[in-house]
Amino acid sequence: MTFIARTALARIALALVVAPVLVFTAACDEEADQPETAQRTAMCRQLIEHILQIAPRPGSDRPETDPARIKELAARVPIEDIDQCAAVKDPIKPGEPAPPEGQTPKVIACMQAATDVAALRQCIPAQAE
Repeated sequence: MTFIARTALARIALALVVAPVLVFTAACDEEADQPETAQRTAMCRQLIEHILQIAPRPGSDRPETDPARIKELAARVPIEDIDQCAAVKDPIKPGEPAPPEGQTPKVIACMQAATDVAALRQCIPAQAE
């Protein structure tokens, strides 16, 4: 086989491997492109920053006050945690209407309003048994 033929076959093989990966990636990112998802993700990132502003630093009894450090720490939060936050929805009891689209879930609104760790902990719902 000539050099040109081997190069062409290598490129075709690479394209056959890369193309399905790109298609799969695009399909998985479809949800992230929706405005509602982007809005919820931004809301959760702001919530993480708020929590860092009121929660004491490890080894200290005072919260972080440096805005740049807060942004840095918030950027380290795994995307899975952000996705879990974005997926939070208020429970709907039988016979009650669903909350309006785009409304901030009650637990997140409570956490956003919390001014200290004790108030933050009060926002966490009890686990159903």
